[in-house]
Amino acid sequence: MTKPPGTFEIKDTDLAGRIGKLYLKNGVIETPAFFPVIDIYRQDVPPNELLEIGFKQAITNAYLTLKRFGDEAVEKGIHGIIGFKGVVMTDSGAYQMLEYGEVDVDQETIINYQKRIGSDIGVILDVPTGIASYENAKRSVVETGKRAEEAIGLIKDSDTVWVLPVQGAGYSDLTAESAEIARRLSPHYGMLGIGGLTSYMEKYDYLTVVDMIHVAKRILPGGKPVHLFGAGHPLIITLAIALGVDTFDSASYILYARDNRYITDYGVERLDRLEYFPCTCPVCSRYTPKDLLEMNKEERTRLLAIHNLYAIKRAIDRAKQAIREGRLWELLEETSRRHPSSYEAFRAFRKYRDYLALSTPYVKGVVRGLRLYGEESLWRPKIILYRRRLEKYLSGRRVKRVILKPYPEKAEECPRYTDVEDEVLVAYYTPYLGIIPGELCGVYPTIHFNYPEREVPESIIEEMIDYVASLVRRLYPDATVTVEEGSGWREKAARILRERFS
Repeated sequence: MTKPPGTFEIKDTDLAGRIGKLYLKNGVIETPAFFPVIDIYRQDVPPNELLEIGFKQAITNAYLTLKRFGDEAVEKGIHGIIGFKGVVMTDSGAYQMLEYGEVDVDQETIINYQKRIGSDIGVILDVPTGIASYENAKRSVVETGKRAEEAIGLIKDSDTVWVLPVQGAGYSDLTAESAEIARRLSPHYGMLGIGGLTSYMEKYDYLTVVDMIHVAKRILPGGKPVHLFGAGHPLIITLAIALGVDTFDSASYILYARDNRYITDYGVERLDRLEYFPCTCPVCSRYTPKDLLEMNKEERTRLLAIHNLYAIKRAIDRAKQAIREGRLWELLEETSRRHPSSYEAFRAFRKYRDYLALSTPYVKGVVRGLRLYGEESLWRPKIILYRRRLEKYLSGRRVKRVILKPYPEKAEECPRYTDVEDEVLVAYYTPYLGIIPGELCGVYPTIHFNYPEREVPESIIEEMIDYVASLVRRLYPDATVTVEEGSGWREKAARILRERFS
């Protein structure tokens, strides 16, 4: 059954990431989704190839379309002009404003033009912040908010889904102010966006990018899809998906290709520095770097762009599968280590753990164990949720004696203690989860986790000891505590725990 344009259905979640369906007048797209930029002047990759690769959506520039095609685009429609049969999003020309200072078109003209050419998704003529002084950033927020108010009458009753961008990039208070404006006006808009961060992404300043996304997403209404303008590399796309961004766009795939640059999972490489392709896409499976270097510029650019698109699509698809499996945090732990900038940004997720826990399911239909590696695994929302539930479960019990046993080396050897004396708590101490009441052993995730048993980092052991000692003393201050020991890390942990309770 066809649903009204702008309808957004969330099908699955993990962390703040979600898989959804966005209904538009010319189709339905599944999110997270990437919109490749189609250059209105020069199409190195034919639009039909974008569809063949798997991109059912693309974005082009309404301002440049107006300048080049005028009423011809109105007659043929934007889909006909660019030769793309999928969903077409059009930007208003605000990026040209960021690049050149201004555009010679007003908001009413560009909004009406997007409606007349049949854009599936349109963008108001906002004022991007970019890397700017506080005063200029403030002006971009105020002016964008003013234009968003003015645009309501122009977009009313339109079957185009309209995007209201959030500005203030680089300044948390201004981003929050802009997001609050967007939240207030959101009933009039089908999508919300986060703009002005392209320059930060180009500089690999991913820490600023994720901080701004987090600030905005905590304020924006959860039922609206959120677009991140200018995000075109797997490293930032995965981080942004985990924070709740639903759609992306970028011309990176073609701009890099024109400069003989090749997108990898860990950064961008120059073609002439590669001897082998670390990829198995159709381009990389058929050609070598030397083959491409020997081709003419036009064909080399096309093939590099196709590879770059496959690299972006792979990142999107891996994130979707991770959401389905409840393993998005594990994907972040893996991919963030591919570049120092992404690792720095991922470590900031410690600050976001309460926000991420809000939309993290405790368990899904298919139970999958937690894979735990190091310090960052302690910040995983499922660990946070387990500890919250644990404390709620243990609170209010009358306990005179606590027996702490070491968690066995093999989870299947963890016996449940269901027949114990009244006022006695028998529990296991273990890295990451911290403590497991004996009667709960076997309940998810008490035996559904794995970590490097023989090489547990000292910091993890110390955290476990601090957590267990603090929790037991806080809940049962008058209880006597017995600590049993085992081999490996358990011996040292037992010794220190005994000292804490002596």
